[in-house]
Amino acid sequence: MTYPPPASPDPFSQQPDPYAAPATPNPYSPPPAADPYAAPPVSADPYAAPAVSGAPYSPQPTGAYGVPYTPYPAAGPATPGTNGMAIASMVLGIVGLLMCWCYGIGALPGLIGAILGHVSQKQIRERQQEGRGMAIAGIITGWSAVALTVIGVAIVAILIANDPTFWDAVQSGNSSDWD
Repeated sequence: MTYPPPASPDPFSQQPDPYAAPATPNPYSPPPAADPYAAPPVSADPYAAPAVSGAPYSPQPTGAYGVPYTPYPAAGPATPGTNGMAIASMVLGIVGLLMCWCYGIGALPGLIGAILGHVSQKQIRERQQEGRGMAIAGIITGWSAVALTVIGVAIVAILIANDPTFWDAVQSGNSSDWD
């Protein structure tokens, strides 16, 4: 005995058939994708340029836990840095101050430090560099070392000139005071 097909759809199948064609196409849906395993079309011209896809770049890589990877930022223009003459000026000025009482030796590094300080200030203005404070410190300590050395040498010269026994000891060759 055969049963006739049901007159109405089955009351238990509420979902539409997933393999059935849609009733009306969606105008906003993308066109159907081509077969990904199909060979690319071959051009009749062997010298034709290859076809370029719409997305020539690969997607951005992701790091751990799906967080997008961010590369290091591009380095900007290099900063000019600190002027080397300003550093040398400050160092020589300090050395000159420390040596200003050593028989006049401190005047030389102090003078060089002061001159380097003036030159470095000009370079700092022109090159937009750092180190203005060090250049000023080199100028101040350099000229102070020169001044203190000159004052020290002058004081020693005055003391020697006013010592009556010094010249007598020099003329007689007696240096017992210095032993």
